[in-house]
Amino acid sequence: MLFPKPKTKQKLSDLDELFISYIDKLTMKVDKCYGDYDFYTPAIKLRTFLWDLFASHYIEMVKARVYNTEKIFTKGECNSAKFTLHYLLERLLILFYPIIPQITSVILENRGVNHLTLQFPKSTKKKFNTALIDELINFNSKIWKEKKEKGVSLKEKIAGKIPKELMPFEKDLKATHNLI
Repeated sequence: MLFPKPKTKQKLSDLDELFISYIDKLTMKVDKCYGDYDFYTPAIKLRTFLWDLFASHYIEMVKARVYNTEKIFTKGECNSAKFTLHYLLERLLILFYPIIPQITSVILENRGVNHLTLQFPKSTKKKFNTALIDELINFNSKIWKEKKEKGVSLKEKIAGKIPKELMPFEKDLKATHNLI
């Protein structure tokens, strides 16, 4: 395992809380669909989360915090990202299990999780404005498009103003996009 699973829950950053809240809402939707014997809707929603949000945005935004090569994040901030990566991966595996049991059970077992004794996760119903994820997606896309149009590497420094509603994620956004 590249990053060992943190033993205890850390104080989570706002970005981490946002994505955990999002997957909690997704858990409620998926649970209801499975209860109605609807397996198509969860497959689409989970794939969308995995590919369009988790891989394309969350992982891109926390890479700098997890590796912390520039030493701009505290140990607690790094551990928050690592905890959340593990949490989201485990939750995704559990949510995918009813529709792709073979691979999810192998991965869960490899992570030391007995999928046969697991209870289906329940949402914690945390109150976090998950609509901010759309704002993050738009901001990230805008910066990536601007860099592409200028023909510069994604690692290059670029001037950019973070919108007021995204200021709780300022440190991650600056590190992600190398904003000056």
